[in-house]
This record gives sequence, structure tokens and C-alpha cells, in this order.
Amino acid sequence: MFVKLTYLLVIFIWATTPLSIKLGGDTLSPMAALSLRIALAFMVGSAVCTLFGLAGLSVRRNGKLYFAASISLFPNMALVYMATQHISSGLVSLLFGLSPFFTLLLAKPILGENLIRPRKLLALSIAALGLGCIVFDKAALSGDGLTGIGLMLVSNILFSGSALWVKKLNAELSVPPFEQALGAMAFALPGMLLSWVFVVGVEPIVISPVSLASLLYLALFASLVGFAAYYFILREMSVEAVSLIPLITPVLAMSLGVLVNNEAVSVGTVVGAGLILLGLAVHAEFDPRRRFRRKPVALTPERGQGTA
Repeated sequence: MFVKLTYLLVIFIWATTPLSIKLGGDTLSPMAALSLRIALAFMVGSAVCTLFGLAGLSVRRNGKLYFAASISLFPNMALVYMATQHISSGLVSLLFGLSPFFTLLLAKPILGENLIRPRKLLALSIAALGLGCIVFDKAALSGDGLTGIGLMLVSNILFSGSALWVKKLNAELSVPPFEQALGAMAFALPGMLLSWVFVVGVEPIVISPVSLASLLYLALFASLVGFAAYYFILREMSVEAVSLIPLITPVLAMSLGVLVNNEAVSVGTVVGAGLILLGLAVHAEFDPRRRFRRKPVALTPERGQGTA
């Protein structure tokens, strides 16, 4: 029961994060909001390590892994934050769901594994058609909406590349997820702060109640709790079951955007979203009768902590 509740918690976090990011832009610029979020999460995470006697960072031994993981935070998350300034939170969540296809394309150059199969190509073609419907739907995009889509596509490349690189390094290092998260934050923070100061420019920080609530939620809940919950279900459930999350969260995220933030959803966006979700379903080879079985674990005295 606890595993299923954690699974639902991850779905909730993934579905609410895009809207929280968009609402956080009430008074904070994207780089300011992201930098403050990761800085707060890092400080709280470090305090947790100190209070509970958890192992600290080992830069000399695991520095390369921390750097690989940090790419998923910076510049990846910076692009996501900037994208929310141009497109709806629901569309951000939907486009982020394309990451499995970029993982498919990048597996060969990074891992040396050819994961492309006829069924995968069919799924990629369906998703690409759905993306085309969204791109050419003028009703869904206003102003520089194409910029937001472009930012999310680059974000997908960075996120997928980072995940694959981390997987490759973790095959040898096997670093605990919480340490990996703190290491990624430590390596990503300098880039965020330098970009905030020298690229965007520091302006007087004005934090409204909405921005403050968004910051606290994203730093303490989405970053720390969400990360731990994700790696817990990845260890306790099959990878196939976890891979279904991108099929569920975009629908919830788009619904929340409409209900909470009055975001408009056009017919073209709905059709495109449906095609992208269909492509993801084909990619995952969806079969509800067998996807939620617990991942088999070897009956050995020492059980691993799981990998990213």
C-alpha cells in the first residue's frame, strides 16, 4: 500500500510542478526563482544530512557523477522556467513527456546501446505528428509560443542526455540518490547564480505570497520529497510502471492549468496532446495487466539501494 501511495505522490508532484513554476513567476524572474529554489533545497538537504548523520559529498570520488546529474538542473531547469513565460503549464508538462523519445535517440551515442526498434519508430512518428499539430495550431500559441516549445525541446535533450550519462556512471559508482541530488545541486548552483547576476541581472527581489508559496513547495516538496519518492518507486516497482507516469501527468497538469490559472486549451492542442500520449503508450507497450507488478529482487543478503 505504501508503494502505491508513493507512486500517486510522484504523479501529483510531477503534475503540479509546471503550474507551480508558472505561478512562481508572479513577481520573480525565472533565474531568480530557480536559483532561490535550488539554494533553499540544498541548504535544507545539507541540514538533513547533518542532523541524521548521513554521508556528505565526495567530490574527488563522485564529482563526475555530480556534474552529469547537475545538467538536469542547470541549464535544463533554467530552460523549463523560461519556457513557462511563453507557453501554458499544461503544454510544458506535455512537452516534457517527450523525453523518453530523446532518451531513445541518445542511448546509442552515450550508452552504446541501440534501442531503436520498429515499434519505437512508430511511437516516435506518432508523437512527432502530435507535436506538429501543436506547433501549427495558431490558436494554441500566442506571441512567442514557438520560443517556449523550442526551449522545451532543448530541455528534453539535456534532461535525457544527463539521465543516460548518470546511468552509465552509476553502473560503476552506485551513489545513493540523496547524495546524488545534493551533489547535482552543489554543481548546478554556481551556474545558476552567475547567470542570474551577469546574464539576467539582479533586480530588487519582490516575493508575493504566491511566489513564496511556489518557492517553498518547489524547494522542499518537489525537489527533496519528490526526488526521494521517485527513486523509492524506481527501486520498488518495475521500470515499466514508472515509465507510465509521463502518460498520466500531462492530462492532470493541463486540467490544473485550466482550473487554477485559466489557461486556454485549443482543439489543435487537444489533438496534438492525444497523439503524443498515444505515442508514449506505444513506446511503453502499455498493458495494464502487467505493468504494476513489483520489480523482481534477487534473494541475497545485501540488497542494493537502487540506481538513477
